[in-house]
Amino acid sequence: MPSPARRLSASATAVLALGCVALATPAFAFASKSTRGVVVPKLQSRSVTATCPKGEHVSFGGVIAQFASPPHSGPIVLPEGMRRTAPDRWTVTGTSASDVTGSRLTAEAYCDRGPVSATVSNSAKVAGFRSGSAIATCPAGTIVVGGGYNAGASKKNQEIVARLAAVSPRQWAATVFNISAAATTVTALAYCAKHAAVVGFVTTVTLAAHKGGTARVTCAKGTSLVFGGLDANSPTVGKKVAAIAPFSWTAASRTQWVVTAYNAGDVAGSIDALAYCG
Repeated sequence: MPSPARRLSASATAVLALGCVALATPAFAFASKSTRGVVVPKLQSRSVTATCPKGEHVSFGGVIAQFASPPHSGPIVLPEGMRRTAPDRWTVTGTSASDVTGSRLTAEAYCDRGPVSATVSNSAKVAGFRSGSAIATCPAGTIVVGGGYNAGASKKNQEIVARLAAVSPRQWAATVFNISAAATTVTALAYCAKHAAVVGFVTTVTLAAHKGGTARVTCAKGTSLVFGGLDANSPTVGKKVAAIAPFSWTAASRTQWVVTAYNAGDVAGSIDALAYCG
């Protein structure tokens, strides 16, 4: 059973605040949602872009990647990146791991009016069959109000995203596991703005070996979703390991963030849905 949403611990940057500001009036709640999908041909890479309505810009975004269980029995596309490619455009990239059929990849843009947040990026190399992280840091006087990432997307480079999270008020981290022999690069993209208090909440769902599951986390009453993230926990038990692969992370409403993942490993692991609310 999914555990109830709980506030992130202080060590996990529960409060991403610049000052002591009341949370009675929600800020940065998105005004509309734009969705667009594409079919990724088998063993190929594709990108798809959702565009906000006129007069609105991307506040943050999400991903839906088609996945059939068990793996390689049908559609499967690995998300390889999500980012704002123009003020009003949210682009998602994925690589098909299916040699059976095409797989659908969908970009979801959550759009708002007002100023567009600034973008800061940082990249790190990831060796073959290893995990790697990049952390982007917002300028002083601003905090993270959203994030994206980018990794390799080709037959030679396939990655599984492991973490997309605000690790401090000003820092956004992107972690991927490189399931290919060739080295690749991961880029973290932090969207930064002056903002009042942002509080983090998490719901954790345990995934048994070779099973999938969904974690849903809801903002506290009187607050709205500023952005969301995820954290895949793949422990090693003896010679066996969990292998948590997130395939979808989206806003189900202005107050709820939902993450779906599959455990391809031989022992249990878990997936965290992270909601940052204000």
